[in-house]
Amino acid sequence: MTTPTLDRPVQLLGCALALLVTDPTAWAGRPLPDLVVPLFALAAACYAAAPLAARPVATGYRWFARLARHRNTAFAVLCIVLAATDPPPAWLAAVDAVLLLTYLLAVDAVAAGPPGLRLLRRPVTLLAAYGGTAAVLAAALLPTTPLGPSARLFAALALAAAGGAVAVASGVRGRRG
Repeated sequence: MTTPTLDRPVQLLGCALALLVTDPTAWAGRPLPDLVVPLFALAAACYAAAPLAARPVATGYRWFARLARHRNTAFAVLCIVLAATDPPPAWLAAVDAVLLLTYLLAVDAVAAGPPGLRLLRRPVTLLAAYGGTAAVLAAALLPTTPLGPSARLFAALALAAAGGAVAVASGVRGRRG
């Protein structure tokens, strides 16, 4: 008897994510050629959304070999780009953010094996992940007209600070272990 895997549920989650980031609420008003993007996103999800649990051993250094090795990351980036090119309504942006975070957590848990699955059983971990996503989403949905041209500067500084905090946290954790 084989043990059940989470590959198929994670792939279905990726398919749902791929379709929702293309804003299905606007499909009715689009011409037929514009529906190629959701079909492309769905095809990409069918190939790339399944978790890659094998170690990323280099089988080649051409772009397609590297893309195959990092297809989960490329799929997540594709979903973010699709959601950003045509900003969805606020409720759909919240659904997209929750689906993307759930997909990323599931892919990481499957790739890490039992330790990764145990990490998802910790309520504090999930609360921190979803709370951080909610905070970023709330900041992204705030109106920026009162701030004027300085809104982009504040956003860039916030991103730089968050990146710096992640880099410092990664460096400290790497030296301890």
